[in-house]
Amino acid sequence: MDEYRKKLSERLEKVWEPPNFSKIFLSSKNRPLQTLRKGTILFNEGDPLGRLYYIKDGYVKIYRLSEEGRETTSYLLGPGHVLGVRTLLTQEERTMHTAEALTPLKVITISRKECFENIVEHPEVLVDLIHVFGARLGYTEKKYESFVYASTSARVAIFLADCASRFGTNKDGEIKIDLDLTHQRIAEFVGAFRETVTIALHRLEEEGIVKVNRGNVKILNQKKLNEYATLGRKR
Repeated sequence: MDEYRKKLSERLEKVWEPPNFSKIFLSSKNRPLQTLRKGTILFNEGDPLGRLYYIKDGYVKIYRLSEEGRETTSYLLGPGHVLGVRTLLTQEERTMHTAEALTPLKVITISRKECFENIVEHPEVLVDLIHVFGARLGYTEKKYESFVYASTSARVAIFLADCASRFGTNKDGEIKIDLDLTHQRIAEFVGAFRETVTIALHRLEEEGIVKVNRGNVKILNQKKLNEYATLGRKR
């Protein structure tokens, strides 16, 4: 019990630090790293719950399909993120979303039971889970607000600013987003028609904020993009 409290106390003293789930996935069991191709479906909406996935490398989109077959992307997740945390806190038996690899993917997967067993050994991971739920709640609230109050152009700016902060690499003052962001993919995320998103991207290009070329997006002026996104949230 003393060791348990010590681990938890040490984590709480640095509660602001980002989560690190490697302890519960990279255990002494030498759990194998799975390599998946781009386009692989990790799970479909309606599949049984019960497994968690740790993204070692690559990117995943989480989405739902409407009755008309229209896709709405809820989350984009990359290295260090965990999929399936909902299985830890619900009695529901089915997934609510589909998870698809946007790029070649390396993941480690464990069962709900194994996850709980590892948490008993590493209680500090409970703080990491709080981080995840808090971050996703805040992310969902911001996305909802942008749908209600922001124009399509502002929603595109908000989306790109978020991708730049989470997935971007800075080189010579320009930020390259390491994802294939086609106009259609952005439209699926911001809840707009592709044609409208195309107009919004052209506007941002004309203002010297971004550069788009065949799905490759560079942020040329991050400050101006963030201002555009902030104004969009206030409208």
